[in-house]
Amino acid sequence: MSKLPQGWVSVNIADVAEVNPRKSVDLSPDEFVTFVPMAAVSEITGTIATPMGRPLRQVNKGFTQFAENDVIFAKITPSMENGKAAVAANLTNGIGFGSTEFHVFRSKGAVLPKFLWYFIRQQSFRDNARKVMSGAVGQQRVPADYLRSHPLLLPPLQEQERIVAKIDNLISRSARARSELKKIPSLLAAYKSAVLELAFSGKLTADLRGSNSDTTSGLPEGWTIQRLGDISEIQSGIQVGKRRSGQEELVEVSYLRVANVQRGWLNLDEIKTIFVTPEEKARLLLAQGDVLMNEGGDRDKLGRGWVWNGEVDECIHQNHVFRIRMKPATLPPEFVSHFSNERGQQYFFDEGTQTTNLASISKRKVAALPLPVPPFEEAVEIVRRIERTFMWLDRVAASHGGASQLLEKLDTALLSKAFEGQLIPQNAGDEPASALLERVKAEFVAQPRKIQSRKQIYQGQTREKLMAIERTLEQVLTEAKNWLPAQDVFQRCGIGDGASTEEIERLYSELRDLDLAGKLETEAVNDDQGRKIYDRIRLKAV
Repeated sequence: MSKLPQGWVSVNIADVAEVNPRKSVDLSPDEFVTFVPMAAVSEITGTIATPMGRPLRQVNKGFTQFAENDVIFAKITPSMENGKAAVAANLTNGIGFGSTEFHVFRSKGAVLPKFLWYFIRQQSFRDNARKVMSGAVGQQRVPADYLRSHPLLLPPLQEQERIVAKIDNLISRSARARSELKKIPSLLAAYKSAVLELAFSGKLTADLRGSNSDTTSGLPEGWTIQRLGDISEIQSGIQVGKRRSGQEELVEVSYLRVANVQRGWLNLDEIKTIFVTPEEKARLLLAQGDVLMNEGGDRDKLGRGWVWNGEVDECIHQNHVFRIRMKPATLPPEFVSHFSNERGQQYFFDEGTQTTNLASISKRKVAALPLPVPPFEEAVEIVRRIERTFMWLDRVAASHGGASQLLEKLDTALLSKAFEGQLIPQNAGDEPASALLERVKAEFVAQPRKIQSRKQIYQGQTREKLMAIERTLEQVLTEAKNWLPAQDVFQRCGIGDGASTEEIERLYSELRDLDLAGKLETEAVNDDQGRKIYDRIRLKAV
C-alpha cells in the first residue's frame, strides 16, 4: 500500500510480540498444566480442539512452553501449510506446554493476540513462509528470525478490536454457509435415490395410468417382473493376458476395463488396447445402447455400470465387464442400468462371491436379476423423466461446487481487506498506533520481568562457567580437543534447563552447519551389552 490508513503504523512482528519467549514457570512439579500436541490444534478452526492436562514434571523438559493468550504457530511442514495455529486460551493454571514444532508469539501489549492470529492464518502468509523453510525434506521449518522480521501493518488498539469483531462475525457466517453447503451432496444423492425409487415402483409415471393403476401384486397395471437374461443377451469379455499361438492372425483394438465402468458413467480418460483375433473382435465389439456391467473387482463394484454410446470407435470389453444387449421393445438400456445401479446393488452384494482380494458375480447370477418391466412406451418416458431430473440436480451440484470455491475466496479477500484497513471505517478518536507503541514500549521496559536474566540464572557459578555461556559450539569443541558427551557440550554452550526455544534452535543450527561443512564426528557410547548410553561429539582433526 502506498499510503497507510489513518492511525496505522508499519512495524515488524518483533516490535509488538516476543517470538519464542524464555520459559518461566512458578508452579510446583505436581501442579497441572495444559498439554497441546500438534494433533490437538485444528487446522480447520484454528483452535486447540483437544487439550490435555499433565503434571508439570511430565512436560517441563523437552516441550515448548506458552502462556494464556499466547499465539502458537506450527513451524514444520505440512502442519504450517495446513494452518495449524491457535490462541492459547483457558489453560490450566494459565500455562501450556506443547510440541517443540510450535513457534510462540507473546503480545507486548500493542497487538491483540487474535488480531495477530488472524494475520498469520492468512493463506498468503503461509505461502510466503513456505518459501523460506529450511531443513531436510519432510522436516522443513519456518525460521524464527523470519517471523520476527515479518512486516505487519498495525492499527490503533480500538480499531483492532473492531476488526477482530467484524472478522469473527463474517467468518462465522461463512462457516455456517459452508456447513450448509456440505449437506448438499448428500441431499442430492438422496433426491436421486428417491427419484429412482419412484421410477421403479411406477409412481413416477402414475399420471399416465390414471387412478386405478395398481394391482394386488404391488405392481402397476401392465407391469411384470422378468429376469434380465430373458430380455437380453449377456456376453462375457476378452481375457487379458491370454496365451495365443504364433500362427494366429491378430488385430489391435481398444477395450474397456473395470476402471472404465463407473456407477452411472464411463471413465474414458485412459483406454488401453489389446491384440485379439478378428473373430474375437467381431464377437465382442460394442454397439450403441449396450449396457456395461462389472463382473469383478472390489465388492462395491459388482453390477455397477452404464450405457455405451459409441464414444470410442471399435471397442471391446474385458472378461471382468459384462456386455448386456437388450432385445427389441423390452426395456431401454438406461432403464436397466439405472435399476442395476440402484435397486440391483443389494442383489449383487447378496449373490456375489468374495475371495481374499476379489469379489465376482457369475453370468448366471446376472441373468437371474429380477427387473420390473413396464410397457415399453412407459419405460421410455420413465427414462426421460429420470434424465430430466438428474440434469437439473447436476446443475445444482455444479452451482454448489462454485459456491464452495467462492466461499474460500471470500474468506481470503476478507482477511486481505482487514489487514489493509479496508474492512471497517477508521475512527479519528482512536489513539494512533504510533502513540500506542511508544506507551506500550515504555510500560514493557518498566514492568518487572518474571523471567530471570541470564546473570541471575547463573549467579554463584564459577567465572569459567559464566564465560562458557557466550561460547559457540565450535569454540567449545576446539577447547576440548577430544570427545565430549552431547549433554556436556550443551551445558558448556549455556544450554541448560532454563534455555529458550530460540537458544536451543540456534545451537542446533550451528550443529547442522558444522556437520554439513564436514567438521564434526559423532559416535554412540554403548554399555557392555551393546545398549546405547549417550552420544559424543568432537571436531575432526585438520
